[in-house]
Amino acid sequence: MLLCTENECREFFDMLAEEKSHLTVILNMSGVGYINSTGIGMIVKCLKKFRENGGRLVFCSLVPEVLKLFDIIRLTGLIEAYPDEETAIKKITGEKGGFYGQ
Repeated sequence: MLLCTENECREFFDMLAEEKSHLTVILNMSGVGYINSTGIGMIVKCLKKFRENGGRLVFCSLVPEVLKLFDIIRLTGLIEAYPDEETAIKKITGEKGGFYGQ
């Protein structure tokens, strides 16, 4: 899914939080080259909803610029993020996988 506007992004994260927050969801971020403070807020709100409902929101394929931003604001300490989708799937299904920063 390509997210282009703030409203589309908000609708997407609201849908995730309301409909999927009891599940484990992998969010492939490979097409996201920029996130502003509003986007960060949406992610944090969504993460909170997943945690409240017993689900997991897992990120993968963060581009270097977004990963650096997540590091700067210390979001990497709060999220589960993997270098690629295959690694994320292996990790959440119990197989060995590499975690960013490990």
